[in-house]
Amino acid sequence: MHAELERRLSFCGNLPSLPAVAIQIIELANNPDVHLNDVARVVAMDPALVTKLFRAANSPLYGLRRKAANLRQVLNLLGLQGTLALALGFSLMVSSRGVGAPLDAEQFWRRSLLAATACRILGGRLAMKNLEELFLAGLLHGIGILALAIMMPEQYGELLTAATDHPVGGAATLDCERLARLERERLEIDHARVGSWLLQRWGLPDELCHAVLGALYPGDAELPERYRPLVECVALSVRLADIWARPGYWQQSPRVAELARQWFGLGADDYVEILEAVGAKFPEIADLFQIKALDAAEVAGILEQAREALAIRQARSWPTTLGKRALPGDEAQPASPPASLPAAALGAAARADRPAASIPAPGYYAFDALTGLFNRQHLDEILRRELANARSQHWPLSVALLSLDDYRQLNELHGRTTGDQVLIALGRLFGGNIRRHDVVARYGDATFALLLPACGLEAARCLLERLLALIRAWEPTSEGGASLRLTVSAGLATCPDTGLADCASTEPLLEAAERALRDARRAGGDRLAVYGE
Repeated sequence: MHAELERRLSFCGNLPSLPAVAIQIIELANNPDVHLNDVARVVAMDPALVTKLFRAANSPLYGLRRKAANLRQVLNLLGLQGTLALALGFSLMVSSRGVGAPLDAEQFWRRSLLAATACRILGGRLAMKNLEELFLAGLLHGIGILALAIMMPEQYGELLTAATDHPVGGAATLDCERLARLERERLEIDHARVGSWLLQRWGLPDELCHAVLGALYPGDAELPERYRPLVECVALSVRLADIWARPGYWQQSPRVAELARQWFGLGADDYVEILEAVGAKFPEIADLFQIKALDAAEVAGILEQAREALAIRQARSWPTTLGKRALPGDEAQPASPPASLPAAALGAAARADRPAASIPAPGYYAFDALTGLFNRQHLDEILRRELANARSQHWPLSVALLSLDDYRQLNELHGRTTGDQVLIALGRLFGGNIRRHDVVARYGDATFALLLPACGLEAARCLLERLLALIRAWEPTSEGGASLRLTVSAGLATCPDTGLADCASTEPLLEAAERALRDARRAGGDRLAVYGE
């Protein structure tokens, strides 16, 4: 953190503060030998908190068949982390009521509670252990915004105004990603780092501090690997919250669904079910914290719009109109790398600044409009980073280009719609048969690129031969019922295996893959050519 800003934060007397009871609960939560009687003794010191905890325990949120009759029953039900989450949430909401414009405190806490709700639901879906800790992480993910708004109301107010959207016919809402960029430009810090610092100051556990930081930076290379599931859960939940909290953000559903797939292997149906569950559960949580919930018509409208945006992308999920036969490999698991691939290199590649965690900023569109894959611009960005990783870690990097043979003839004979459906299906096949940290992108009109970090020549060759065999086995039909015979040519270049001893930049690697692809085409297509062979 910038030293001057940290000094100002340290000496700021009106930062969000915690009542003595909340501070003591944090201390108890950090004690592995704490007894429930100790917690009850501390909580009983705050009658208002006791009332709210009773209300929470007896709400539909916890689904008790009979009401909790005493404080011990309440604490048994909520658990220490649940009690801590509710105590912090209640007290911070009360302390923030004095924050004035341009920060809308009601809207701020609605978004925070949506993120907390999404964290709890997503964590349950993923069988994660501590759902109350997830709830607390989601609730506090934006606490740095509140701290900065209190500490420097005029200067920070300008940033809040600049980062607020004013949609026609909709309420003004804060774009937190744009706000973070403005913070970094003008303050040399952002609210995620301030929030993480504040939680550390309060004595909250390291995993919560990392989760708040990771809401903006889930791909931070310094993030301890043991915290990554928690961090990615919070980062995804924040984006799910924005679908509910920000008018028009439902259009980002394909982007958010792709993150759910990349990080947790969740499909489109899982994504929609989680979104629906958040919409259904939020009214109970909003009522508990006395925050206005979305009305039923608004919930239904947002869900329908999000489904529609996802469906447009998933048209692209596979061509029922194109053919009667399932896409080959649909039932198969993604191709595993051969055993000869170094396990140490694989693990490092999976951890090092993965493309999956590379979240494009709004205004920078990373996806191809037809296939929904990464576009060429974003591929170049990822390739630069992965080449730097490969050089520093001394592992191989393979790039393959795969091009549909006779694409022009396919369009002329069967129409552009059929050609588009074939490209969409091929993109799905490639994406479903690579490792989690590999990348598939649309490279050109009928050409796809595969980026394979920590994958040597023979492992890459094995994968590509399998993909070509899958395509040969595929027998789709056009809308008119005509059988289509499809083949693909592939060019492969591996650094440093194929004469590319030390690629200092991405251009030689891409040029080598392009040359190999031309060789495959000149040899008649439907084959793999390797640069340098």
